[in-house]
Amino acid sequence: MKIFQVETTYKTNDLLDEHRPKEMPGMLNTLTILTFIGCGLGYIMSVWGYIQSTPEKLAQAQEQRAKMEDGSFGAKMLDSSIQMGQINLDNKNLLLIVNLVCITLCLVGALQMRKLKKQGYYLYAAGELAPVVLMAGLVGSLTGFSMIFSAAFALLFVILYATQLKYMETK
Repeated sequence: MKIFQVETTYKTNDLLDEHRPKEMPGMLNTLTILTFIGCGLGYIMSVWGYIQSTPEKLAQAQEQRAKMEDGSFGAKMLDSSIQMGQINLDNKNLLLIVNLVCITLCLVGALQMRKLKKQGYYLYAAGELAPVVLMAGLVGSLTGFSMIFSAAFALLFVILYATQLKYMETK
């Protein structure tokens, strides 16, 4: 005698599937966590840079430069630092405001992308690329190791986030 075996297959309700939250991809999760850390450090470094940008600091660097031999590697590096220090000092308030606004754009963008909203990517990209464009405009070009590194790092993250756009919705 056979025992009847009942197989029940549950069909998922399409209506319920639409309302279930989508799962965030691991890479997007990692990128947003790194962005939160970067934003926190960015806020701290922006305020610290504002406080440290003083005529006295610039004068100290110029005194050190006067003691160095022309044409040496250290002298060239210090010349670049003095130039950047002068630009930072001349545009101290503008740079602080722009940095804080752009960091906030990145933070809000990352929060939106955690909700899988595409608009967050555009906020993030604007927040990352605007300071690079501003500094290039103030200096005249992207020169100096720190500026090139910052631009490359910003571009890298914008590209990495772009690879995750397929998981986000337009809303």
